[in-house]
Amino acid sequence: MRSKAIFLDRDGTLNEMVYNENHGIFDSPMLPSQLKVIAGSTDLVNRAKELGYKVIIISNQPGIAKGTLTIENLKAINNKLLTIIGIDKIDDIFFCPHYPDGLLDPQSKYIFDCECRKPKPGMLLEAAKKHDIELSNSWMIGDGITDVQAGVAAGCKTMLIANIKVEHLAMLEKKSVWPEIIVPNIYGAINHLNSL
Repeated sequence: MRSKAIFLDRDGTLNEMVYNENHGIFDSPMLPSQLKVIAGSTDLVNRAKELGYKVIIISNQPGIAKGTLTIENLKAINNKLLTIIGIDKIDDIFFCPHYPDGLLDPQSKYIFDCECRKPKPGMLLEAAKKHDIELSNSWMIGDGITDVQAGVAAGCKTMLIANIKVEHLAMLEKKSVWPEIIVPNIYGAINHLNSL
């Protein structure tokens, strides 16, 4: 029997975004010291495991292509996250280091339009192949429309964690993509999984 999975976005879903003063935006953590896990993340992962799901993180990390994040720091950040949530609770982590445009190093080998960067489904398809996952019985959960797009493209059910505003609805309509459910926070995601 094939496995089922909860695919989780990382930044903004499991951990808080960090204000980047150089660029004036909220971005992924660039150092382990910047990682702050969102309340309920561990509960969500634990509940997913109790319900028999594999838990796999699916994360865009364009900072590598942009020159604002190193592979070494990304690994250290992921290791800290695993330590907090539980190393035995996360089955795998897939990340996309690519970005169509670079910032600091325009010759970077990571600067191109890849097939793995969400909203494309490449990471989910790779994870499904590696772990023998039935995508139609799986969920992609994240805080962004690209998470929903990637999940839909891969054939998963999708859950958007967001306090929906008019702009979100307009963007979902523009992208012609709708999640199965929208919840306001991680506890809403846990409640929905409990109702399945």
